[in-house]
Amino acid sequence: MITQLTVKEILEPLQTVIGVVEKKQTLPILSHVLIQLKNNQLTLTTTDMEIEIRASQSIQTQEEVSFTIYAKDLIDIIRKLPQDTIIEFIIEESKIYIKTNKNSFELNTFNHQDFPALPKIEDSDIIKVNCQQLKEIIENTSFSMGNQDIRAYLNGLYFEVDQSSITVVATDGHRLSIGEIKQPNNLTDKKTVILPRKAVMELTKILNKNDHNEVDIHLSNNYFYLISDNTTIISRLIDGNFPNYSQVLPTDFENTIVIDRLEFLNSLQQASIFVEERTKGVKLVFKKSQLNIFSHSERGQAKTQISTKNFDKEIEIAFNIHYLISILEKLSSDEINMVVPGGENQSCMISSPIDETYQYVVMPMRI
Repeated sequence: MITQLTVKEILEPLQTVIGVVEKKQTLPILSHVLIQLKNNQLTLTTTDMEIEIRASQSIQTQEEVSFTIYAKDLIDIIRKLPQDTIIEFIIEESKIYIKTNKNSFELNTFNHQDFPALPKIEDSDIIKVNCQQLKEIIENTSFSMGNQDIRAYLNGLYFEVDQSSITVVATDGHRLSIGEIKQPNNLTDKKTVILPRKAVMELTKILNKNDHNEVDIHLSNNYFYLISDNTTIISRLIDGNFPNYSQVLPTDFENTIVIDRLEFLNSLQQASIFVEERTKGVKLVFKKSQLNIFSHSERGQAKTQISTKNFDKEIEIAFNIHYLISILEKLSSDEINMVVPGGENQSCMISSPIDETYQYVVMPMRI
């Protein structure tokens, strides 16, 4: 069988689904992309058995055909070609021949009917959410996710959905990010899911390409399913109990310090030049409405100073400097509230004084 597609028709959906494909796969077919042409529609599907992404595109051809092909090889072949180049696929039982201009390639293929699919989702709750808000809340919280932590539930993003809000939480055990979207949701009971790290990254890419205002999220006991434009992502969920994040939020707000966000950020970035690679620690000393920031490494040391508001006590505390910088980069307000440990508090909380959408918690460290 011979079928033709242009680079423009196939490249964008291929770029959408390629992120799921790993170089080393337990099953060779998982290195392939499933390509289906039917009813003037081109659909590409990839999976690693944990995540499945499908991207569709309207095309001119009337033919009906399905085949699989090595995804990375295909994108490498067509990536540099002009958009209007016609790609000819000659499909045989175990081989596919690709012809572009004067070039030809021979690739192995599998029976498309053997391409694995995640199970159909049943009994899911469906919520609609503004695409821009969802993208923003994921970007402003997901940087705190664990990475290859032995506690699997930390290596993902926690969604808590009830009738009036969507709360998104990430933690690696040393820092915690919380974001909230206030909106009515058509739910009878609260729903909680943990979306794996890889799915979060692919979801972010899909939302970045979205031109529509709303997306549909389906939440079931085992799967997260999002439909956006002509793209669908399905992901298995992490099985586990996410930590009770409200327990680490400060309850004593006596030590609340108001600091200019950009001044604080710039001072920390300068201090980070002389941070010990092993500890990444920076010392903050609050005294007489001043904040002194100290860092040192084997190459030298730094001391910067900025003014604070509403705080005359003397407190000395240390943090991972990169945790503080990443939080200050996510917030956009001119000033921040910093609740430092004292009394009942064991943790530090950073937030905007004018907007409670995001709260960031950082555990102090010893240096």
